[in-house]
Amino acid sequence: MKQNSLWRKVTQEEKSQIKKDSKKVLIEFASKLSKIKAKESHIENNSGTREEGDGWKTDKEFKSTTLANAPFVEDNFLVAEKGAWKK
Repeated sequence: MKQNSLWRKVTQEEKSQIKKDSKKVLIEFASKLSKIKAKESHIENNSGTREEGDGWKTDKEFKSTTLANAPFVEDNFLVAEKGAWKK
């Protein structure tokens, strides 16, 4: 089996540095995100739901191109693993 040259065992010291760096990035991102003052783009009615609209127009070949590039397609639907990213 060929070993991926990008993979290697990470030391505990490196793990703690990665955690520290990622926490710093998340805090900075959250801080900048909280400064954004934008009006929400949807309008809710009195019951708290949005009215259905016409949707948006897409390229005529978008669906066929997307399905052609998808790894798994069944009956013109994309098939994806549910919650695979949680593992």
